[in-house]
Amino acid sequence: MKNTTYKTIALLGVIFILIASACKKKDYFVDGGLAQQSEAEKSMSTYDFLAGRSNHMFDSLVKIINLTNTKALVNTNNITFYAASNEAVIRFQQRLNASDKLAPRPLSKIGLDTLKLLLNRFIIPGNRITLEQAVADKLKTYKDNNTDSINIASAGGGINAGSSIQTSAFRMYYEHRKIKKVDSVNYGSDIQTHNLITANARVHVLANGANFACGLKLKYYR
Repeated sequence: MKNTTYKTIALLGVIFILIASACKKKDYFVDGGLAQQSEAEKSMSTYDFLAGRSNHMFDSLVKIINLTNTKALVNTNNITFYAASNEAVIRFQQRLNASDKLAPRPLSKIGLDTLKLLLNRFIIPGNRITLEQAVADKLKTYKDNNTDSINIASAGGGINAGSSIQTSAFRMYYEHRKIKKVDSVNYGSDIQTHNLITANARVHVLANGANFACGLKLKYYR
């Protein structure tokens, strides 16, 4: 009986350590909440911040920036940047390939104009939009760097009927409005990490399942 009790206590101790370690993660948080950063990270340019992630989750996005020579663009002062992870970029690459194996087309073989067009959709100039601002506004339309319409809305923060207790965290929702003859749909994505701060921007990370294609009509659909 004592051995069972000791094993249970040891197991609970391991679980506690794992949870504590996860809570200390500083690269980003997949929790719909606010990011926690060091002061050194906050002083980085947006490009250096993306390129410097220890988990390499933005390597594909950084490659797009390098290919399109838009480092200065993402480092422009006073912007909001919606960052796409490697997985979001790979989904875009796969939709450009007719192979049944879904092998992603190399970024170097995709038109630079297309890559830059899509990158511009995730940049809102002249604003550093925060989650708190999105919640206060509820829904507001901005112009991206192509002058396309972008709806920024708040979601979550639910309260059950008859209660004043909030049952879910607020989160931001990004939507690019469909351009006729260019896009197939209005493209929307939740945000998995809010309010990352860089020297020139406010950065939000698109949620798991996002697609860098952002609704653009492509030759092959999966």
